[in-house]
Amino acid sequence: MEDIRTMTGKEMFARRDATEKEVATLIGQLVFSYSRLVSALHYCVAWHNDGADLDAYGKNAEGYSSAELINKISSQAQTRFGSASPAFKKYAAWAKRAHAARELRNVVMHSRWGIEPYGRHAIAISTPPFVKLQQERIVTSSKLQAACETCAALATELGELRGKFPL
Repeated sequence: MEDIRTMTGKEMFARRDATEKEVATLIGQLVFSYSRLVSALHYCVAWHNDGADLDAYGKNAEGYSSAELINKISSQAQTRFGSASPAFKKYAAWAKRAHAARELRNVVMHSRWGIEPYGRHAIAISTPPFVKLQQERIVTSSKLQAACETCAALATELGELRGKFPL
């Protein structure tokens, strides 16, 4: 680990710029990864009961938030398999992780961003300017990379659950 106390101003700004570019790239990747997850959520909800209500789905789909879609999937699993079943428990565990990914995505997309002065990490500020108690989160590149990977894994896992335990 380098000694940040010995960094020159030029080195500090270069490191901040590099961190900003890396974080911006990863946020862009998260947008795409999360978008694929949301598409998987829509496909799952739309094809409930072998697509019996597929024609009507398009009329309502625009109004569904990601949270609602995840909750619908969980509810469909509970109705179809019962809350004590192993299938529902797998869907419920998946839904819990999907909600956590959604919450991080919301922080990422709805925050103001800055880079720590020495370029070690990004800072997401999720409160408006002038609010006395600002809510700040340190967001590292590795955390953003993990979020991208989590979204991809959740979409894949949902497909596998649908294949093994169709809703």
